Amino acid sequence: MSVSQLADLVASGRTYVIAEIGQNHQGDPEIAKRLIREAKLCGVNAVKSQKRDIRTMLTPEQYAKPYNSPHSFGRTYGEHREALELSLDTWAELMAYAWELEIDFFASPWDIPSARVLKELDCPIIKIASASLTQRPMLQEIAGYGKPVILSTGMSTLEEIDGAVDALQGADVYLLQCTSAYPAEFSTVNLRAMATLKKRYDLPIGLSGHHRGIAVDAAAVALGAQIIERHFTLDRTWKGSDHAASLEPPGLSRLVRDMRAVESAMGDSEKGVLQCELPARSKLRGPVTVAQTAAA
Repeated sequence: MSVSQLADLVASGRTYVIAEIGQNHQGDPEIAKRLIREAKLCGVNAVKSQKRDIRTMLTPEQYAKPYNSPHSFGRTYGEHREALELSLDTWAELMAYAWELEIDFFASPWDIPSARVLKELDCPIIKIASASLTQRPMLQEIAGYGKPVILSTGMSTLEEIDGAVDALQGADVYLLQCTSAYPAEFSTVNLRAMATLKKRYDLPIGLSGHHRGIAVDAAAVALGAQIIERHFTLDRTWKGSDHAASLEPPGLSRLVRDMRAVESAMGDSEKGVLQCELPARSKLRGPVTVAQTAAA
């Protein structure tokens, strides 16, 4: 069984960072590989995509509906969605590629057939998208897979989250505060909701962000986020609805840098004279030792 870095990293007090590529791979396996490779170079711990069974998700009428969006990859909505799906062989290839790079690669299933495919592929983590939080039958099935489950809580009431956590009994669950707006204004991110989730469920918490910039993510780490998830692309100008709300490699690299700096700066809460302060203390206060000061 494949094992992710998630549990060990969280247990060590470090934040698990996910680059969410969604379908920014445009349905192209080579772009997907480049996204995984670039995300690894940026210093993240995982790359996450999405898996849909289009015929399960859409009625025949929805599948055949013309889709004239500038972001369309097909004449109908069904053709558009099919064009953005990766084959099972590609999924297996990408998981092996990520394994070689020592980075986790997993996905959000949007339906039960997709969840079963991810189980068959031995996906190391199952992510539940905010849109799927109320799909109780799928959540109950996933709870039996023996995989860590990361649950985003966007556009959800506490009662709906109660139901999802109940459906996932038996699984190792991680909860992410999320605001399902693209982009989310800073005033709507609500980082303090992480504390609400922690108090109510006593589960590891984090942030799935759709906001601009990277300052909020560092603040989330300071407030106790154990997982950070951000959308990632190679080019924000590419066709597709998610690219504009995604970080490019330079932005993702800075995000990881700043988060790791905050982790280091949090310290252990003890107050005293540090070894690194002794030269300045000696120069500015005279040659008085720490021991002498304590004795006084």
